[in-house]
Amino acid sequence: MTRPARICAAGITALLAAGCASSASMRLALEGRGCPEREAAPADGAITWYGPVTSRDVKSNERWCGTVGSSVVDTVPRAVLPVPARADSLAIVSWNILIGGGDVHVFLREVLGYGCHPTSPELSAGFSHFLLLIQEAHRRSEAIPDVTESFRFPPRIVPGSAPEGWPDIVELARECGLALFYVPSARNGPETVAGEREDKGNAILSTLPLSDLVAIELPFEAGRKVALGATIAARTGMQLRVVSVHLDVASTLYRTLTSANTSRLRQVVGLIKALALIETGGVTSGMTAVGSGPVSCGPLPGPIATVVAGDFNTWSAGESTIDQLRLCFPDSPPWDGKPTSWKFPTDFIFFRRAADGGVSLVSGSERRVEKRYGSDHHARLAWFLFSE
Repeated sequence: MTRPARICAAGITALLAAGCASSASMRLALEGRGCPEREAAPADGAITWYGPVTSRDVKSNERWCGTVGSSVVDTVPRAVLPVPARADSLAIVSWNILIGGGDVHVFLREVLGYGCHPTSPELSAGFSHFLLLIQEAHRRSEAIPDVTESFRFPPRIVPGSAPEGWPDIVELARECGLALFYVPSARNGPETVAGEREDKGNAILSTLPLSDLVAIELPFEAGRKVALGATIAARTGMQLRVVSVHLDVASTLYRTLTSANTSRLRQVVGLIKALALIETGGVTSGMTAVGSGPVSCGPLPGPIATVVAGDFNTWSAGESTIDQLRLCFPDSPPWDGKPTSWKFPTDFIFFRRAADGGVSLVSGSERRVEKRYGSDHHARLAWFLFSE
């Protein structure tokens, strides 16, 4: 978001009282229902979808969903690392890459010590594996639908200084031999470029195999947002769930005025409720929903250690959205006081240990990566250990 737009939205919000996020009930999403993306799972990995209950949210999400291509799933990394096939230590990076403007190849080499090669990569940074939780990834494909009906597409974002070749997220993952889970949220503009269209969304790239894939359509505000999660296994068999999230900066003017701009809080409450459904196995049919009252964090600690990270588009580290996430992820590292997008603390890593421990955050390891590598966001990085 540009600085003037963010300041304007902040000025409007300052005039409003805090609202409630009680309309963020979630459920297991029914397949299809006007959304081609959910009609069939990719061949090598099924995705379980969750979404909001409210009809306004459902209809808006499905209308936007019909303009993007299908998800991309490569659950097994193609590269073979000279380290154990399962992790004992793990670096997790969360980074908004500005529609591929962030130079991921250089980032991997300089920050993680990873030399991209599809069959014989090098990893020299001291941990055995890594995960990238990416926001604003883009994908080019002629298979993205050509929508003929009138639709108000988001404008196309083209980074001012793209890396050489400007690879999309699928090209990048395969060039580097990484496992990939990509779910588009929206079109990147209506244009067709060289016979291909573009969509954008969140992605997970990993040196470890990915399993238990979930996609969570968040309550609809300014646009469709899909958080995505996957599970990885440690060398000892312990599991860690990771979730990549991108929230709206603000909703429409009408929604802002009528909800006191609780758009981000409402979206994160929907995310937490969906995770509670996943963890408790509380869904027995497609219509079972979590109640619309105050949000429950689900089991604390949960059955699986969980990392939720991303671009939350927050203007303050004391915003109610962040307070809610810290409540539900009590093992999160403290904020270091450093902004990640202009002067705003937009990007965070949250963590919740499992009931049996096993996965732990290395104390003091969470940090802002000081160089932006062509993005408009600084990445955040943290180290995790798996006990024997």
